[in-house]
Amino acid sequence: MNKRYLPTKEAERVIWLNNFAAKIGGYASDFGISAAEVTLITKMALIYAYIIGLIASSKQFTKDLTRFKNILSIAPNGTTLGPLPASVPGTAPDLTQAGIFTFIAGIVARIKSNTNHYTVGIGANLGIIGEETVFVPDDYVANGSAVDKVEYVAIEFDKGHVDGMDIFSLPLGSSDMLLMEKIGTANFSPFHDTRPMMVPGKPEKRYYKTRAIIHDAEIGHYSEPFMVTFGG
Repeated sequence: MNKRYLPTKEAERVIWLNNFAAKIGGYASDFGISAAEVTLITKMALIYAYIIGLIASSKQFTKDLTRFKNILSIAPNGTTLGPLPASVPGTAPDLTQAGIFTFIAGIVARIKSNTNHYTVGIGANLGIIGEETVFVPDDYVANGSAVDKVEYVAIEFDKGHVDGMDIFSLPLGSSDMLLMEKIGTANFSPFHDTRPMMVPGKPEKRYYKTRAIIHDAEIGHYSEPFMVTFGG
């Protein structure tokens, strides 16, 4: 199996792209990469890191709001409420063209095709050792796992080359895998299953599976079913 040079996890892609952007200028003249392309790659690294960071901070903001809501709603008399959580996104960098990693793949292909200058050392320094595995949508196998988060079940997945996952689950109280039904779609991990417990305070088993989507259409194969005990 070919090794992919581009990480699949988005946080690791931020690190990879920052490294590539920081070093590509040193090889620009050898590989015919223009100053405009070097500048564009730098801007791509900035906006990509910003967006991934914004997604992470938004998730934390949602958690903070949930905690605030719980204190606001059901805390004992005399509990100090505290300040309302605030989301501070910061100033967004300049936008760039779409398809960051498609554009980068073209630059990488140009570098590797220049056998007069390309070496394994350069490849290692830029983080481009290995190839991009050919992606075949019909062969893609979805993945997922479930984690009890007390107030909800988090369905976590690695979306890799796809846009997101459709999330399926059994009706509460059922263990018949033929009854799996779609409960939502997530473009980013995790998905929150916020269905209330059948009997408050009584742990229950919840069963799930996922299927990948590209442009809102399901592709490939379902994940293997997975289960979590919610409220356990």
